[in-house]
Amino acid sequence: MRSIKALHVRLEGLTASFRHPLVFSGTQICTPMPAYSNLLAMISACAGFIIRPGEIRLGFEYRCKAQYLELERTVRWQMDKGGRLKLHRKGQGITYRQVHWSPCLDLYVTNLNLRPAFERPAATPCFGRSQDIAWIKWCREVDLVPVKRGALGPTLIPYPQQGIAGLIVRLPEWFENRVAGRPRRSGPFGHYLAMVPTAGDLRFEVERGDLFHPSDAKNEADAFYLHTWLSP
Repeated sequence: MRSIKALHVRLEGLTASFRHPLVFSGTQICTPMPAYSNLLAMISACAGFIIRPGEIRLGFEYRCKAQYLELERTVRWQMDKGGRLKLHRKGQGITYRQVHWSPCLDLYVTNLNLRPAFERPAATPCFGRSQDIAWIKWCREVDLVPVKRGALGPTLIPYPQQGIAGLIVRLPEWFENRVAGRPRRSGPFGHYLAMVPTAGDLRFEVERGDLFHPSDAKNEADAFYLHTWLSP
């Protein structure tokens, strides 16, 4: 298999909070790293229009320096009789929320036409919530060489996968948000291993399909997983 061209985009921020989609009350825990639906939303925000799974393949590495709990005032919502969202009759609430400190995302995108979106983004990219603002450090074109074996940094990889330590999570591939004022509809859910984002430079050597070595990698053994979207 020949190498393919891709964009390597580095994003950084002060905080990140990728809310777990199956937790609705109590302490708001976040997933160890962004879901693929989070990344599609981030790319769509930069582009100024919706990017769908069939238009792109992507892979990533995600790191942060620490995780902690913060106390936060929330805005609560409820459904009216017409099925639309409105402010809750009891007003605001207070909750604990899990937050990542000093996040860093290395994003690999196969659609080269998206380069202007990262160089001149239409909207501010965010690490989860709108207040978790991210900034783009750089965007460059790289070659992705397919490999059968490689050393993976913190990422989201299909479960099961031998040789990797992480948390098993069930996350959506994407969300549909075509009707204004109504809840989003989720696409298929997949089971993944979310590797530890605070592990620093620790990497795990694995053998599987969809592994690629980027031409700008620090080490010859470094690789990442290029995601294959689940069918609806």
